[in-house]
Parts: sequence; C-alpha cells; structure tokens
Amino acid sequence: MRITGGEARGRIVPSPEGLAVRPTASKIRQAFFNILQTKVSDCDFLDIFAGSGLMGLEALSRGAKSLTSIESERRMVRALEDCLKSLGYEADVICGDYRHVLTTLPPLKFDIIFADPPYKTNYPNGVVEMVEKCALLKSDGVLAIEHNRDFKFNQSERSLNMYDRRQYGTTAISFFRQ
Repeated sequence: MRITGGEARGRIVPSPEGLAVRPTASKIRQAFFNILQTKVSDCDFLDIFAGSGLMGLEALSRGAKSLTSIESERRMVRALEDCLKSLGYEADVICGDYRHVLTTLPPLKFDIIFADPPYKTNYPNGVVEMVEKCALLKSDGVLAIEHNRDFKFNQSERSLNMYDRRQYGTTAISFFRQ
C-alpha cells in the first residue's frame, strides 16, 4: 500500500502480517481526496476504524493540520505508530472500540471525519449516530463513510444529512454534513 498524494506520495505503508485488513483502494482514496481537496489543507482529520492508517496518513501527506486515528486492533495501532514515526508525522492514535473512544475524547471538533467500518455490519448507522451524539463535526465539517454499495442508511430525523454518495464497484462512500 502506498500514499497516493502530497509530500509523502509513493511512500509505502506496511500492514502487520496475519491481520485481515481491507484498506481503501487507491482509486477510491484519490477520488475521496479530490472531492474534498479544498477542505484537507489545515484540517483536523478523524479516522475511525483506521486499520493500517492509510487514509489518515494520506490526509497528513496532503496538508492536514492534525490527525486522530481510532483502531481497535492493538497490532494495527502499533504498526500505525511506527509508520507515523518513520514518516516524521505526529498524530493521536487511540486503541479501543470507537463508541467508547468517541464518548471519552476531549471536546474536539473535526473538519473531516472518515470511517471505514467492517462491511456486513450496521456500524455505518452507528457512526452517524455517535458523530451526532458527540457533536464531533465543525459547522462546515464533513463525515464520510465507506461501505458496501448495498448498505442502506436509516432515514430517521438527524442533524446530519447525506448530501452526496459516490459508488466505485462494490464500494460506496456517503458524505454527510449538518
């Protein structure tokens, strides 16, 4: 896996052996950052279900001011911390269940929140609910969730509304804002 843009473009991001990781495909990462290119520079970026950390590293490479990554697998967290160090970046990397971590974060707000939960779960709806409950987005912030193209979001009353959805093969990214 390689970073596709910014100052660290072309740098390899390793992933620990023996762990099931489904990193965001290169073409999807490039499309995501092209869509949000004007928001990335100097942004506060939150990566939920960070896995290898590739999306957050990509954000830092493209000029994000800060990165907070949440990942439940301890080996992935250690690998991400090592990768950050080797690239000369600093970030807050938190190991734990996203629901617990989000409710215990200091009062922070983010410009961009990206979540790539396991497919075949209802986690995407849970992410929207937690981001709303914890008021994590800045007023002009964006929540983007990668999911299986067949996933349907709940249509309940929310403060966050889906304003865009992009499909790439069997994968989709849905974009929410206030």
